[in-house]
Amino acid sequence: MQSERVILVGTSEKGEAARVRGLQELDELEMLVAQAGGTVTYRYLQSRDNPADGLGPGALHEIANKVEELDSVVVVSNDDLAPSRLHQWARILGQEVRLVDRTQVILDIFAQRAQSREGRIQVELAQLRYLLPRLRQSGRTPSRAGAGIGTRGPGETHLEMDRRKIRARIRGLEQSIEVLQRERTARRRRRQYHRVPLITLVGYTNVGKSTLFQRLTRRAQFTQDALFVTLDPTVHRILIPGTGPALLTDTVGFVERLPHTLVAAFRATLDEVAEADLLLEVLDASVPTLDHQQEAIEQVLDEINASHIKRIKVYNQWDKLPADTVKPQDGVVISARYDAGFEDLYLAIGRELTDFYLERWIFLRWDDVRAWQRVYQDVQIVQRQDTEDGARLLVRAPAHLIPLFVGVEGNP
Repeated sequence: MQSERVILVGTSEKGEAARVRGLQELDELEMLVAQAGGTVTYRYLQSRDNPADGLGPGALHEIANKVEELDSVVVVSNDDLAPSRLHQWARILGQEVRLVDRTQVILDIFAQRAQSREGRIQVELAQLRYLLPRLRQSGRTPSRAGAGIGTRGPGETHLEMDRRKIRARIRGLEQSIEVLQRERTARRRRRQYHRVPLITLVGYTNVGKSTLFQRLTRRAQFTQDALFVTLDPTVHRILIPGTGPALLTDTVGFVERLPHTLVAAFRATLDEVAEADLLLEVLDASVPTLDHQQEAIEQVLDEINASHIKRIKVYNQWDKLPADTVKPQDGVVISARYDAGFEDLYLAIGRELTDFYLERWIFLRWDDVRAWQRVYQDVQIVQRQDTEDGARLLVRAPAHLIPLFVGVEGNP
């Protein structure tokens, strides 16, 4: 498909620091647009006393001239475009110009990435919730549906429906989400019997979460230098050396100002984060926008009520920094790509899960097949003393599992 020519626009507060931050946001927006299939031909950032007011008429006329000069029929705003602002921009820029904002670009990428039924339902719900109040003001016609950035995805076939039908479709999707939510809750309850700690990877998109997941699980996991590769959470059982078994989950990557419509639609998926016993906050140590990454992560965790969960900061891609770089004191440094730093990571995980596991001596008879199966599945054997009738085992296990074993002998 031919790449679309795109003009980026944004606003920032006055002052050099605010302008630098605004330019960094445009850098990220350009990366998002590239993932959606566009090529940026021009970038415009206006400093204003109140950026929330958006671009002024003078700036819009300047952009209109650039649209004609550069033959770019797509204008992407770094700020959300309310219906009233869409109407104002369309009057100045022209009805033939497609107006897209940051949220639509992110929704567009999600629509391209969604593969599973659950992912497609969640993306379509987010798209329809966002598009419903904007249908008349968007300037789209049925002939342009599916024609480029901001038009793709499961929701595109509903753009020509009237509002009543769209609202009915939204209600149907919400009911489907509720069913998915109940199914996830049931799966979590089934895990409670053989309870092991749930460790969840969270972090900015494209910081190496999937690569880290692959290294920790020693399983093949799709990795790509792209945004939002993982939409559906993936869960695998792992063994933390010196600690015990755990479940590791990889989740959707975050991004600065992750659209509220996506957070709401992906609630069933993001609940996996809220249920975790420990979060591994994966950060790209090699980028200058590290602080922005952490702010975005904090914002999403607050929104899904997960900010209270114990967390380990994992500074990935440390191999890209100079050898004499001072290591941060608030986390561990690794290179998932080169398998470096994992001993420190395992030690940090073990420290955080200290209260989750206990060590106890138990006695198992040789003929107690079910108990032996449970031992090998759910606990770590630290010491073993074989006898004629059975074996005395010093096991390390989740505290709630210890009473399930017959013949618990007390502290070692």
